[in-house]
Amino acid sequence: MGEALTMTPKQTRSGPGQAGETSAGTDLAAALRSRFNLSRMEALVACSLADGLTYQEIADRNHISYHTVHSHVKAIHRKAGVSSNGKLLASIHRKGWR
Repeated sequence: MGEALTMTPKQTRSGPGQAGETSAGTDLAAALRSRFNLSRMEALVACSLADGLTYQEIADRNHISYHTVHSHVKAIHRKAGVSSNGKLLASIHRKGWR
C-alpha cells in the first residue's frame, strides 16, 4: 500500500496560490511579518485585505471561520498600531509595499 500524504496547516493555508501569496504578496507578507511581527496567518490576512478581499472571502479561501479572520484582523491592528483596515492599507501603500 502507498504511504498516505499529510499536509500541515502551514502548507495548506499559506502556500503559494492562496490569497495574498503571489510573488508580490509573498514580498508584502515578509515585509509585514518583519515590520509588525505578524504571524504567518496574520500576514496572509493582511495581504488578502490589501488585495481587496472581504472577511468571508478570506475565510473561504483559507478554510477558516469569519470570526477567526476577524480575530486576526484585530491582532494585526494592535501590532501595526492602527485602528481600522483603511489605516492599515494606507500604511501599506504609503510605505510602498503594494
